[in-house]
Amino acid sequence: MLSAPIRNRFMSYFWVSLAMMLTVVGRHSSQAQSARGVVSASPSTLRQTAVRQEQQPEYTLSVSSQLVTLDVVVNDKSGQPVRGLKRSDFTVYEDNVPQPIVSFEAAEPKRPTGRGPTEIHSTAELDRLQPDAPVTIVVLDEVTTKFEDQYFARYSLEKYLSKQGAILDQPLMLMAKSLDHQQVLHDYTTSKKEILDALNHHLAGNDWRTTNSSWSSEQILAEFTSLIEIAKATQGHAGHKSLIWVGRGFPSVQRDDVVPGQKDPLGAAIAQCTNLLRDARVTLYMIDPAGVAAPSATLDVNGTMTIDDPFGGQVGFEQMAAATGGQSLHGRNDVDRLIGTTVSDGQIFYSIAYKPESVITTDNPWEFRKIRVVLRDGALVATTREGYYVAKPDVPAVMNESGQLSQQARFNLAAASQGLMVFDGIPLTISRDQTTPDRFQLAFPAASLNLRDDGSKMIGNVSLIVLSFDRTGKLLNRSGQVISLHLARLQSGETESRTVQIATSLDTRSPAARVRFIVLGDSNGKVGADNFFLVDRNTLKDSATGLKPSGARPK
Repeated sequence: MLSAPIRNRFMSYFWVSLAMMLTVVGRHSSQAQSARGVVSASPSTLRQTAVRQEQQPEYTLSVSSQLVTLDVVVNDKSGQPVRGLKRSDFTVYEDNVPQPIVSFEAAEPKRPTGRGPTEIHSTAELDRLQPDAPVTIVVLDEVTTKFEDQYFARYSLEKYLSKQGAILDQPLMLMAKSLDHQQVLHDYTTSKKEILDALNHHLAGNDWRTTNSSWSSEQILAEFTSLIEIAKATQGHAGHKSLIWVGRGFPSVQRDDVVPGQKDPLGAAIAQCTNLLRDARVTLYMIDPAGVAAPSATLDVNGTMTIDDPFGGQVGFEQMAAATGGQSLHGRNDVDRLIGTTVSDGQIFYSIAYKPESVITTDNPWEFRKIRVVLRDGALVATTREGYYVAKPDVPAVMNESGQLSQQARFNLAAASQGLMVFDGIPLTISRDQTTPDRFQLAFPAASLNLRDDGSKMIGNVSLIVLSFDRTGKLLNRSGQVISLHLARLQSGETESRTVQIATSLDTRSPAARVRFIVLGDSNGKVGADNFFLVDRNTLKDSATGLKPSGARPK
């Protein structure tokens, strides 16, 4: 539990310390002329234009068109997944009121007849070959997890993988989270060998701050923002994501000083993070490798747990997991089996959408709407997210009234500039000019931008950041532009299928080893980020990779 001074220090850090560590230079503007198929924009004569919009709270998201989508896992009494249920088997309650189900789909692995599983080796391949496939993201928590427990977690993950085939049933991304870095040890892949190699080449953290209570606020900040970054990075993939957090999670914060009706920054941040995870279809599971007993639950007189606001009393990883429809698993040593269970939950589930009977208003933007799913067969157990926070439907302005990047935009760009994680909210394709090595071409679908119709054309702005790093991860060069796009209006009934191309350049002379590109759309807040490696990535000593160049197994 954090003391009030530490909680206050955490909140003062939350938005400030995540502000952009870059200086966005070359603020210019450009127009992309209308074209069919490909729209090109050149930032050579760019001029930044102020966008005057009313500022909204950071990370304001909404239930799209007042439609709520749930991924529901159904198990029998022995914990086995249940297949074959129909829409009529489910009743959905919001704030104890039955809701009309408008769509229903049973999801489970489907393999084409006569073919093996589709092999995936990157986010780009995933989005191209299996855009709706469920995926697994495993995060090794090195922020609050003791050194010896980290090694048990690694052993358990290896044990789980040893029981799988050479080609995994679904794509898996492996990450490690330390106090200072969020490392992508391997992008999405279905190769068991690739995941095992990445795991064995990663040196487990042994940070003295792990067990030091004076670092509690920084620990919460690191892990809380990690959840936001993962949600933002994966929002471009439509499939369900099981986020398996192997570790202790951040320390709990007791919220005993919240005054009704007064501004609550921590509550707003919680709501925003929970909604981001919801909209990205992320279900969080926490697996504690230390075997610490789970906190006891509070039940009502009928033996049923009732939820008003899962964060009403305190904030912890247990509450975050439950709020997203996942679980916090403690007190067991069979962590490898638990990993398998959570992966299965992400493969076999039911996707249900309903339109809330009660109108969503902005009178109380952080109101919590409780969700409960009841099955016709009372012997079955349905697990889904506990609810959602009502949020204003407006997308916050990327620019503030003075024409500067807003706090949220700076947060998004700062998060995307760190590490190697691919952000596919705006899927990027990067190519390098063969004759001018410092010049690059970025391509991305216009449909990912939600361009606005001004009556004569489709318009929108994107912020572009380009950074180069050496082999050790030292920042060498950086540049930034805000680019204005003007596209021809679509014909009636025409679907947006055009590609936007942007040319940019940055000094890539030695010792440059990696270039990272970040694109932020101003109309929907989506982010695209990807890397172009100038050298063999396995030779990097960059802490963002979490890899030891020699490939030696850590002792």
